[in-house]
Amino acid sequence: MKCMIRYLQGGKPMRIIAAVLSLAAGFASCSGPQHPAAVVRTPNTAESYVRPYTADFGYGCNMGYYGSGWDDEHLASAISKAGGQTIRVTLPDQFLDKWGWQARQAAFDHHTINLGLRELVCFVGEPSAEHRDKTVYPGCREPSKLFANLYEPIWNADSTINPRNYYAAYIYRLTQTYGKHIRFWEVVNEPDFITDVSNKEWLDRAPNPAETTNTLAPIYHYIRTLRITWEVVKKYCPEDYVTPGGLGYAEYLDALLRFTDNPNNGAVTAQYPARGGAYFDVVDYHVYPSYYLRRRNLLHTSFNYLRNSDNAAAQLLRHKAQFEAVLHKHGFNGDTYPEKHFIVTETNISRRPAEWRYSSDEMQRNFGIKALVAAQKNGIRQVHFYSVAEATDAPQEPAGVSSADEFKLMGMYENMNRDRPGHEKLTPLGLGFKTTANLLAGWRYDAPRTAALKLPEEADGAAFRRGSQYVYVLWAKTQLDQQEAASVRYTFPAAWSVAGLERRAWDFGVSGVSTRMPGPTVLLDGAPAFFTPLEDAKKQLAARAYPHPKAEQ
Repeated sequence: MKCMIRYLQGGKPMRIIAAVLSLAAGFASCSGPQHPAAVVRTPNTAESYVRPYTADFGYGCNMGYYGSGWDDEHLASAISKAGGQTIRVTLPDQFLDKWGWQARQAAFDHHTINLGLRELVCFVGEPSAEHRDKTVYPGCREPSKLFANLYEPIWNADSTINPRNYYAAYIYRLTQTYGKHIRFWEVVNEPDFITDVSNKEWLDRAPNPAETTNTLAPIYHYIRTLRITWEVVKKYCPEDYVTPGGLGYAEYLDALLRFTDNPNNGAVTAQYPARGGAYFDVVDYHVYPSYYLRRRNLLHTSFNYLRNSDNAAAQLLRHKAQFEAVLHKHGFNGDTYPEKHFIVTETNISRRPAEWRYSSDEMQRNFGIKALVAAQKNGIRQVHFYSVAEATDAPQEPAGVSSADEFKLMGMYENMNRDRPGHEKLTPLGLGFKTTANLLAGWRYDAPRTAALKLPEEADGAAFRRGSQYVYVLWAKTQLDQQEAASVRYTFPAAWSVAGLERRAWDFGVSGVSTRMPGPTVLLDGAPAFFTPLEDAKKQLAARAYPHPKAEQ
């Protein structure tokens, strides 16, 4: 039996267009620190403590759904084969209610035990018909998509789960059945998904139920699901992390931090003492950069375009900055309240143009590598690409595709609706991902060493360290619209006495070909390359040939 895990595609363009307009209007309300007037830290919540995150960076991917024999086990194996170390999965209540609570045990054992995937992200929710709230809230045409009985007590008098609180019982059973496989508990996929562009108003009022089409419920009810998840997960899986599910809008995060789970307008009371920020320790967000690579010109008569891989990777960080501004505004700055961790569980660009959104094999591939490096430089703990594979055949370049098909051309592999297991083919993005993950897994970003590179304005990259050894990922910045061509000559610092370098290109993960270069000077282009000083390269080769006995433990 296979899990029919599907990821919504049809609604993404509307959501992203709304986000573009929101960002274009500016996020003025987030400027400057605006800490709460009276700070009260609710004990045993994220207002008082956020567990440090010490695991290595997670090179991840979404699973998706394909025909041709691709069950979850084969999809996870394909991700692992491409260098992935973690995945994003789901365990909906409606699925488990239908197929049984043991239905996914073999698959999850395969993911974490057979493949060694770690730090899994699992988004939860989707109640069965029996457990779904039947209330149709004002403005909605169908009932809430959240659970019924959310305001039943979470705990019985003897500190066991109250079975009448359906959502609490669901999360409890997940912790007991699948908890050992999961690290991040993502509460409802994209709870701020909208079909219009009114979300700027959320800075001054709560989102209306009809505006958030993945919940169709008051935001206070969603905060209640966060609170229940927090209390249950932190009791039974205390080393795990709770996060809202793939946010798209800083305005929604602002609302989460203003209201409590009180069904009476989210007011603070003795029964509802903490606002939403108390009940998650990670901000998980989604970003599809292609929709942000143009800006209105000063006269507002047309657009200025900058469609290249460096600007696309920078959008990953611009999104993070928007969310950080909101967190700091509400005191989650490491001073008033603890800072929160960040992960990205959906991102990518298509590898073909769609409407005004330009792309290519090279742009998508370069974006993937640069995004992985930029994330680690800026404290993002995991990045999951959407998705494991394409869902249609890519036309020959430079042919464009429809808006609907651009999301079908985001993947590590070519069309898996065409290719059966064992016949999958890596895309250029997949090749770049495999190279990056294979060469940098277990290495940590080194900020001082990166600063010491003193890269010129025309170049970018980072230093990664393992023990006393270094790997440098470097490239020439792409600075023109629709151009991945770039070039700059760079010389490593003279004080480092670099006698020679081993260069590995973006496709090294499959080709295995490297080039030895004399001296400390290299010519960089728009495609990231990986450089290792020859002395370190010799040590790494020796370590692979004669591993230390503890290295395999």
